[in-house]
Amino acid sequence: MGAAETMEDFFMRLNAGDRSGAVRLLAETAEMRVHVQGSSRLLKGSEQVGGWFLRADAGLRMIPGEVRETGNTYEADLVVVRPGAPSQHLDALFRIEAGKIVAINLTPRR
Repeated sequence: MGAAETMEDFFMRLNAGDRSGAVRLLAETAEMRVHVQGSSRLLKGSEQVGGWFLRADAGLRMIPGEVRETGNTYEADLVVVRPGAPSQHLDALFRIEAGKIVAINLTPRR
């Protein structure tokens, strides 16, 4: 499965409320960097990265807008929607290897 297919599956599962199904698309060694208010946090391993998605607010939606796929890299302008909170616009980069997500970088759009 290529980067676009993997990410379509990930977003479909996540947005349908199947967060555990989405998390199964993470590689065991997945890493995720989340940039917030001038600093960043690095999560390592599918347990930490997957936990971030599993603990997210019920109703979390990540909607990709403009997408650029370059081989094993999937870049997207994401709109993140959570009930009761303002929507967020993120620049997102996902790296895919052998149909698994190995790296995620989420940065707020300015």
